[in-house]
Amino acid sequence: MRTIRYLRHEYMWPRPERRHAQLIVLVYDIPYFGACGIFPPLQVCNQIFAHGGSQGGMSPGTAWKPSGIDACEYAELAEAVRTLEPRTLADKARYAHVAFAFDSGFDRIADHLEGVHAVCEKHREAFHRRLRDLAD
Repeated sequence: MRTIRYLRHEYMWPRPERRHAQLIVLVYDIPYFGACGIFPPLQVCNQIFAHGGSQGGMSPGTAWKPSGIDACEYAELAEAVRTLEPRTLADKARYAHVAFAFDSGFDRIADHLEGVHAVCEKHREAFHRRLRDLAD
């Protein structure tokens, strides 16, 4: 899997942390990468990757050189996400406490914001339940 150079921004830290990690680590380091815990389809991933992230403002942020992935790299990434126990990335990525789920019902959504709304409409309650279960 390809490695990516990116910056991790934390709230109230004067300088971002320079990172060089595999794509799967970046995915688990981006705030809100998967809406309500659902891993996005290729076209939405590419919208996110093409954006280049942000400094986060008053929240943590992640920034990288805008890029994209092809269908083969997406398939490799999705398989890694399906099989990886995310907690194994806990020392590398901020949001590695909840595994992404997949819902093929959203594979045809082409717009990131449209996807966020549709996915969370369906999965919000279950995602919050998973988060509560982890906290217990």
